[in-house]
Amino acid sequence: MKILKNSILSIAFFTLAFYLAEVLRRHTGDENNSSLIFIVAIVLVARFTDGYWYGIAASALSVFVVNYSFMYPFSHFTMRVEGYPVVAISFFAASVTVSAVTTRMRKETAQNERLYKEQARIKLEVEKGMMRENLLRAISHDLRTPLTGIIGAGSVIYENHDTLTVEETEHLAENIITDAQWLINMVENLLSVTRTTEYGAKLNRTNEIFEEIVAMPVQKVKARYPDCKIFVEVPEEIMLVPMDGLLIRQVLLNLLENAVQHSGDRENIRVKLYRDGDMAVCEVRDHGKGLSCENIDKLIEDVVMNKDSVSDATRGMGLGLSVCKSIIKAHGGFLEAENAEDGGAVFKFGLKMEEIPDYEQQ
Repeated sequence: MKILKNSILSIAFFTLAFYLAEVLRRHTGDENNSSLIFIVAIVLVARFTDGYWYGIAASALSVFVVNYSFMYPFSHFTMRVEGYPVVAISFFAASVTVSAVTTRMRKETAQNERLYKEQARIKLEVEKGMMRENLLRAISHDLRTPLTGIIGAGSVIYENHDTLTVEETEHLAENIITDAQWLINMVENLLSVTRTTEYGAKLNRTNEIFEEIVAMPVQKVKARYPDCKIFVEVPEEIMLVPMDGLLIRQVLLNLLENAVQHSGDRENIRVKLYRDGDMAVCEVRDHGKGLSCENIDKLIEDVVMNKDSVSDATRGMGLGLSVCKSIIKAHGGFLEAENAEDGGAVFKFGLKMEEIPDYEQQ
């Protein structure tokens, strides 16, 4: 197959060179610089074919064709005219040299591309390894704390059930339920990040209506935190987005839970959907204490790397944001964080939209 492809390319470039040189000869009516046209053809043959032999063959054939068709006496091959042997040898040597240099450059370029891809693959593996290490560091504290709380509360109820009041028992049971919910959310995040960081993992993309994806996480957070007020603003137009709906729901769930747990605001948390060019954007805004760092990567690093310096109020935040970043990156979207001018934090992510034909909107 390669031989056929290389042969067709060589013949095509050589034929084109011959046609252009013939047009130039007819226009001038005499010898001209047709050899330069064939050198260009030789460069193209060497560039787009495999190996040296096609360029060398094109060089040898060019010497004959230029002598036969484009040097006096026309339509005759001769080496008897003074200077012709030197011209032929020089032309062949120059052609072979140009062909060899072009072929080598092409091979070096291909080798450099392979090296670049290999370096990118190694870099990706290193980044994934660092991410796994950071995630393990992040969840080591997050898993121990709720498990310790569950064991402690359960032990108190088991050992002192005769002396505990109803209120005390209810309080301990509520703590057990809260910590168990944390563990469930942790498992969901771990499953999500495993799907998106595993090498070669594929997303289960389908075209989803963005506002329908938002409904479930909002309802879930409201059920977990009945005292929390969440307001949702959606556009009039339908935003159809290719996505893995399960993972994007996890992103929004993480951002909402972070807003509820870490902002100090449970009165005015807002979710806004809007279109920005060809991107569908989801914005989660609170009116709490804001962020110490507005760079999402630095924010994740600070929470994950400095576990000992933060309170239990930040439990799960580092892993949650890491999961969000991994999922959005796998979708080819963006994730940003910033402080609002009038107070509070704003997290937003964007995914590329699928255009809806006019007849589907009517």
